[in-house]
Order: sequence, then C-alpha cells, then structure tokens
Amino acid sequence: MDAAQSFDAQAFHPELPGGRCSGRMTVFHDSLRFEGADSSVLLPLSGLQPSLGGAGNRLVFLSHSRHPDWRFYVSDPAFLADPRLREHPAFQPLLLSRRRHRAKGWGAILFALALLALIPFAAYLSLDTLSAVVANQVPAKWEESLGRTAITQYKVQKRFLPERESEALLRPLVAPLLNQSGDRRPYHFYVVDDGELNAFALPGGYIVVHSGLILKAAKANQLQGVLSHEITHVTERHGLRTVIRSVGIYVLAQALIGDASGLLASLASAAPLLVNQKYSRDFEREADRKGVELLYSAKIDPEGLAAFFATIRDQQRRQLEQIGKAGEAARTANAYFGSHPDSDERISTLRTRIQKLPAQAWRDDSQAFSALRKRVQDFISKPMENRQ
Repeated sequence: MDAAQSFDAQAFHPELPGGRCSGRMTVFHDSLRFEGADSSVLLPLSGLQPSLGGAGNRLVFLSHSRHPDWRFYVSDPAFLADPRLREHPAFQPLLLSRRRHRAKGWGAILFALALLALIPFAAYLSLDTLSAVVANQVPAKWEESLGRTAITQYKVQKRFLPERESEALLRPLVAPLLNQSGDRRPYHFYVVDDGELNAFALPGGYIVVHSGLILKAAKANQLQGVLSHEITHVTERHGLRTVIRSVGIYVLAQALIGDASGLLASLASAAPLLVNQKYSRDFEREADRKGVELLYSAKIDPEGLAAFFATIRDQQRRQLEQIGKAGEAARTANAYFGSHPDSDERISTLRTRIQKLPAQAWRDDSQAFSALRKRVQDFISKPMENRQ
C-alpha cells in the first residue's frame, strides 16, 4: 500500500477559536485523520460523506455521522487523486463530476479560442455592417471636421470657382434633392477647374464637381443624377465608413465596446486620403440605388444618371480605341469610372430599376443648368481668375 499522504485542510467546529482551524488531512487505507493545532479527528472511510463545492467545485467537503458537529474541506486538487480515495465508492460520484466539469471547461476554452480565431474573418466579411455601427459612435462634429479639413487641403492645390458663386449656381439644381433626402446638415458645393469627368463627396456634406463633368453633361438631369449619387454617399456616410474600414479589426472591436480613442486618432490623420478614396462595390451600388430613389422623389428624371454614365463609357471606349493618341485624353475619360467600376453592369442595373418606376411629370431645371454651364465656361477660359 502507498504511504499515507497529507493535504492542507480546514476544520469547522463550534468549540474551535473562531469556529475554525487549519491543519492537515492525512489519507490512510481505511480512514482520514485531521490534525490541527489543538484538534485530532479520525474519520473512517465507512460512513464518510464527501461533496464538492466552492468556485468551480474545487473544494472537497467532508462530514461524518460519528462527528456531526465537525465539517472539513480540502482544497488541494491532488486529494481526490489519492489511489485510496479513487477506489472508494463514496468518492466515485465526485471524481465523475469533476471530470465532467473539467471537460466542460476545456470545451468552453476551445470554443472561445475558435471564436476568437473566427472573429477577424467574420468581421472582414461584414465590414460594411460593422462600419455603419461604428460610424454611429462618431460625433457629427468629427465627421464634419474631417470633411472640412480634406476640402481645405485640396483647395490649396486647385483653382476653384468662388464658393459664393458655385453655391448660388448649384443650389437650384440640388435643392430638390436635398429637400427629399431628409438630411438637414449644411451642404457645401464646389466647382473645381479640372477637365476630368469626375465628382466626389467628402464626409460632412462637402461635394466637389469638376468643370469637365459639368460641361460634358448634356442636360440638367444628367448633372443632377451624378449629384444625387454623391449626396447619397454623404447621407449613408460612405466616406467616413470607408476610413473606418481601413483602421483594422481590433480598432473596430475597441470602438464597438466603447473605446473610440484609437478610431478618432485614425480619423484625425485620414483627411488627406479622402479626396482619392475608392468606395466598395456595395457602397457604389447603394449610392446608385438610393440615388435613383432620391431623383424620383425629387421629380427629376433618373434616366439622366444612366445616360450620363453611358456617355462617359462611350467616350472612354472611343479614346481607348485610339490608344496611340489616348494619353491625357484617356485619363480624363477614365477618371469617373476609375473610381466607379463596372460601367456596363451599372448602367444596365440602373435602367432596369428606372423602367420599373411609375411614370410621372419631371422637373425642368434647364435654365439653372444653362446659367451654371455658361459661368463655368467663362471661368475655365480665364486661368488667371482668383484661386480659392
């Protein structure tokens, strides 16, 4: 038989100082003996009543019919591993319970590890959704400041139509859209002297339209179609969400649990990147779909958006066919679709959606559009006109 083993133990009895004392529990082949400072209690294995308790069932409690006023516990996990106790019938249920508890514990750990491994993958698959949740935690003043910083830096590099004029000329064309958008933030519209067929939106309601796009549009509804697309980027916070998507899974996770410090630090340095940012395909599709809905609710013929996309696509193809001469010309045609891909698919999808809309009378904003085009033509013909 193995030599007797002793384990740290605690005893409880009404006559002990403070009702308890520390000691050692020794295991013999047919009994247990507790030895404390002033106490010695023999507990035959026959009649022993063991049970588990404490946090995680880590304590083994002991009581005996011969000593009804005494109660003991042993915290050493090796106690139940003693071969004399493993073989005793009274301890079999405890051993089985502890094995089950341990198995559950390992299962929980393995599940947690698997979950942690899957979180980045799942987060990557749903970055658009996560970015929307996190964007709601960004104060509106931060978003507006981000856009203002970006446009301020961009204006240093380019020549702009005076802001008062661009606002006055564009406002009649965008007012129906803004009224129907439900977005009450202040919008700022700019016209930049740039031949690229492009327009872009910045967080907080800053929208820049290139002179080349204005002069290429044949009708008011074509320009308004592009503007509805860009307004949707603002209302859906696509610019902010694109920045949020780029900061990394763990910064997103921190923001989701309430610590937005890392996110706000990333936003503070993101302004220079916003002008040339590219949206995800899902963001572009959403801007197309909601842009059409916005045009329709504003009584602006949404066919103008599809028609303008088709015009750009056709010009791009003609210039690419003359690739030997393309050079700078191809660059101007590629500008808009360079950041708005899949032109054929998008045009087809737009026209399918438009065809399903009920017929209605459309607005005529041709007079306001003509005034804008005339002023832009005059502006770009005078390169020495004041920069902003």
